[in-house]
Amino acid sequence: MSTKLAAAALAMGLLSFVHLFGVEKAALAVFFGIAALKSPELTRTGRRMARAAVAAGLLYSFWITAVLLRHLPALNDAASKLAK
Repeated sequence: MSTKLAAAALAMGLLSFVHLFGVEKAALAVFFGIAALKSPELTRTGRRMARAAVAAGLLYSFWITAVLLRHLPALNDAASKLAK
């Protein structure tokens, strides 16, 4: 069961890159990956998949944060123009 959880976590971690602002998928990938890593019956392959899922989820979270911070002034300008 934990290898399947690790595989699901890895799939969510990779899918978070497919759709922009897929932060919920990245968060679930980290959550499921950590849950899989806590399982004692996790195989070596499952452990690698779970670690990759956590890494992909965290990488996406950091990447989207950097993109938002980089473009925050432009987003604020666009929001103020729309508010007028």
